[in-house]
Amino acid sequence: MKKLFALFALFAVSSFPTFAQSRPLFELNGGYTYQRWEVPTFLQPPSGLNYNGFNVGGAFHVMNWLALAADITGTYNSQNSADTNIYSYLAGPRIYPLGHHRLTPYGHALFGVATLHIPGNIPETEGKFSFAIGGGLDYSLGRHFAIRLGQFDYQRTQFLRYADPSIDNQNNFKYSAGLVVRFGER
Repeated sequence: MKKLFALFALFAVSSFPTFAQSRPLFELNGGYTYQRWEVPTFLQPPSGLNYNGFNVGGAFHVMNWLALAADITGTYNSQNSADTNIYSYLAGPRIYPLGHHRLTPYGHALFGVATLHIPGNIPETEGKFSFAIGGGLDYSLGRHFAIRLGQFDYQRTQFLRYADPSIDNQNNFKYSAGLVVRFGER
């Protein structure tokens, strides 16, 4: 517990010198994504599959604590001679509870569409409503660049209901990390 408190105190103190930083007008991000997809039981015994892929996104800052964010991910899995992929196209509000500093935490609620592609399945590609709730932490390298240390999301998908209407929604975990490029200042 003492180590956790010390780590939290280090994060809090490291942002003190940058309290006067202004917020960017717009930012773009890109990097790696890992997704754990909860596989419906009719495909195999209940478990999950690991997907790896990419993440790109952007955010338009409306206020110091609020941005409109868009997030696109593509994740891929090859198992049992089947190459499957999941794409997500989500957008929504992103909140920065502490503003923009050297360490910038945020939370968001993103809504949109996710698609699942399974070769040989009927239909092979299916698009359904999806949402992600989560947040992350950026570490500023200067005025125009930051490292996204991590973005952790709970993502709900609704795939394969055409095969069995009793299929539950899938509760998935998604982690992303990468580079953030910032443009303009307010």
